[in-house]
Amino acid sequence: MEKLVIEKTDTTPQIDFDPEQGLLKITGRSIPLNPKRFYEPVLSWIASYVANPKHDTVLDVYMDYFNTASTFLITDIIRQLNKGLTGKTLTVNWYHDAGDDDVLEIAGNMESVTGIKFNYHEVEE
Repeated sequence: MEKLVIEKTDTTPQIDFDPEQGLLKITGRSIPLNPKRFYEPVLSWIASYVANPKHDTVLDVYMDYFNTASTFLITDIIRQLNKGLTGKTLTVNWYHDAGDDDVLEIAGNMESVTGIKFNYHEVEE
């Protein structure tokens, strides 16, 4: 399976998914004009990955801003991973800027909705 790398722009995050390492990273800002179109190849890649995943998969998320539509799609990524990795280990590391209570609150809602315990990491600016 190939890596999935999408370079970040002013409106889309960097996606760096490495199936050999079981390491998936989403970083940046997510306010694309068409979030479904942007995240479609990401969700497709996840569907392929969970067919033959590593025993331990780590999702690192460090978003400085994301819109509501992106929130739903990132939640879908976490749900797909959780559902597809039955019997495997999924670790979600959520990085947030110190004092960014809005992003932290949204991440907490995602944690609640997906039923996955996130590891929170505060990043000093």
